[in-house]
Formats: sequence, C-alpha cells, structure tokens
Amino acid sequence: MEYILELKPLYMKNTGILLFLTGLIAFAPRLDRLHAQETVFDFDTNSMVPNKNVNIPLLERYLQSFDKTGLSKEETIFDRKSVIYKDDLPVPVVKRYEEILGITGRFELVGNVNLWVEEMGEGVPLVLVSGGPGTSLHYFHPHFLEASKFSRVIYYDLRGVGLSERIPEEEGYSIMQAVDDLDRLREKLGIQKWVVLGLSFGGVITQVYSLKYPENLLGMVLVSSALPMSIDIGLGSRQYDFQSKEERNRIEQIYSFNGKRAFPVHSETINPDMQRKMLFHAFMNGDWKRRHLKKWTVTDMAMYARYEFVHDKNYYGTMIEDYFNYDLKGAFTDCPIPTLIIDGEWDLAYSSEKHELMKDQFPNARCLLVKGAGHIPYEDDPSVFFETLEGFLKFSDSYQNATYTKWSKKVNLDEYRKRNLAQDPNFQNAKRAN
Repeated sequence: MEYILELKPLYMKNTGILLFLTGLIAFAPRLDRLHAQETVFDFDTNSMVPNKNVNIPLLERYLQSFDKTGLSKEETIFDRKSVIYKDDLPVPVVKRYEEILGITGRFELVGNVNLWVEEMGEGVPLVLVSGGPGTSLHYFHPHFLEASKFSRVIYYDLRGVGLSERIPEEEGYSIMQAVDDLDRLREKLGIQKWVVLGLSFGGVITQVYSLKYPENLLGMVLVSSALPMSIDIGLGSRQYDFQSKEERNRIEQIYSFNGKRAFPVHSETINPDMQRKMLFHAFMNGDWKRRHLKKWTVTDMAMYARYEFVHDKNYYGTMIEDYFNYDLKGAFTDCPIPTLIIDGEWDLAYSSEKHELMKDQFPNARCLLVKGAGHIPYEDDPSVFFETLEGFLKFSDSYQNATYTKWSKKVNLDEYRKRNLAQDPNFQNAKRAN
C-alpha cells in the first residue's frame, strides 16, 4: 500500500502568519496551482488515482504547520530528535515538480546521447550541473525558479542520470565524458559563452570543464563543491555528528542486503526499486542529518527517492572511482575566469575547514560562507544565495570578450590526471592499517 501525499506551498517558510495572509492575493496563482486535486498521478501504475487528502482546505493545512508564535515548525539537526521506524515504510506517490509547476522539457541529441533539458527565464545563460554523482536536475526544483527572474536557467540530466539516456562509454561513465557532453550541449543550444554552476560532485565536473573549455565560460559557480585535489577536505568526517546511536543502527540495517552493508545506489546488487525504498526509509529514520541542516518533509524525501537520486547501474561507483583520478591542486592559482564559491557553514559532507581550503585553491574567487546553511545553501537561505548569484552573473556578463589563451596554455589538464591519494579511501585505509 502506498500513501498519496500532497505538496505543501513552496515559499513563505520561516515567516509569520500575518505576512502569509498579507501576501495571499499575490500568491493566489501559486496556491491555486498547488491546490488539492481530486486525483493524482500514480507513477507506479501509470494512471490517475483518487486523492483522499482533500477534506482539509489547502490554506488550513498550511496554517496548521505554524506554531503559536507564527514561525514554521522546522526541525533542525540541533534539535537532536530521534524517531525510529522499525517497520518498512511505503514510498509515497508524489508528482514531479515539472507537473506541479507547469515546467516543460525536451530531449536534445548531444553527440550520441539524448539528454533531458529544461529551460526557464531570459538573460545570462546559467547551466546547472547536479551532484551525487547520480543526482538528477529535479534536485534544483523549485528553488531555481528564483534565478529564472534574472537569467536563462538551463537544467539538464547528465548522461546516465534522471531522464537522460543510459549510454556509457566502453569502459563506463567518466568525468571527461560528462565534460564533453556539457560543451556539446552548449553548442546545440547555440550559446557562445555561459556560466556553469556545479553543485557538490557537479562542482568537480565544472572545475574540469573550466580547464578543458575555458574560452566558453563567462564564469563558474562552485556550490558545496567537492575538491578533486590531494588535500584532506574531511570527506564525510562530520556526517554522523548529529545522528543518534539508535538512528545509525537502524540506518545500518536499512542499508544492508543479505547481511552485508550495501550502498543505496543502482548497482549489480541493488535494483532501482530497492534503492528507492532504501533511500526513503533511511531518510525517514534520520539519514537527512548527514547532509542537511533542516529536516525535509515526507514529500521531499519521497521526491528524492523517486526522482532525484536516479541513475544507471554502476554509474555512481564508476564516477566516484574516476574522481580519485584527478588531482587539480594548484591548477587554479592564477585562474582568470570569474569564479564564485558558495559553501554552507553546516555542510556536514566535509570538515569545517573545507571552505578555507577552497579559498586557498581559488585565490581569485569571490567566496561566500552561508551562515546557518547545510549542503544545499539555496534551500536554507535562498535570499542570500540568489542575491549573491544575481550579482555575480551581472559581473561575469562583462567577460563576454575575455580570452584565456595564456592561462590555458599554462595549465595542461593532462598534467592533473593523476591519482588523488589524499582522498582515496582505499589508500587512507591501507595507511591507517600500517
């Protein structure tokens, strides 16, 4: 049996009831679009099914989410609440954001692969590269609707991810393949230069892209980006700091298969249905605390499991292994490309020193550490994030005629194609064993 949940309104978090009611008229179109439907689309049965959650009006349901002070009841990692679900939970059926918001997309034939692409807005071209590896463009929804007010936002699913085709190379998927696909997409869209924004692992692809195709960049934005360099950035060193012992034990059980620990990724062992159930069940038992500052809604968790961490078999493992084959330390010391680095103060994916390490490796970059934000700063503090991004795009647009020939000749990408032992877990484990 599956539960059918409805999305709550997307905005107005952490605001008072009075502000919500005052802006109700302007917000009416969004409320109407998100109003309870008599039926919802069931992606499992590929049909419309009755929505039984229509007895409470949308506005009343939203107001119920506020406490007596008028502030949203959002749990954070600092609350250290622990709720354990011993039984397996069904993954709720929820719509994609595209269906909810009326966003349309299309396939673009890029080289030998069809990539799923969505576009919104006008202005400086801004392409979004998702992380994971193996996370889809859905992860950027609905937040980057704000960026479409001042830029041409281009969402796309990487080869092997989300709605795009699963066509690996003979030896599997690779970072360089993703980089080349990205530039072919630029050509296909008729864009001369653009700003590339990479989130988390997408920041790795962005960095390599800047080294191979610098002349095609107006700028690059590295958001919570990994650092493919022989520097200890504390990968995962803080991810369990806010999980209780009970949560960790339960999640360990969920991420087990035939008595062995299994990663919740599509692999030879874990099929997409198992992966989806693992992800949702683990998040419900507190696994959101490894990356995020605020607790996601059940709908958010269902969307992540169904639409966001979706990729081809062995995609994750292949791309992670390729990550350790790059050591870009020192490559960006004299980088003339406009660069913006944004990290969250409480990004538990890395050590607390990671932002300073980024600044050291990108001395010419503009840097922002978002206070009170986790791995997804545009989710935790959208006003600061998008105001900063808008200013950077205006600045980078002045680089239309810039050339980077001198720098690109100095920085040979082939020289940085070497094993990154400082972050390679196999190397680190062997070192500790000795």
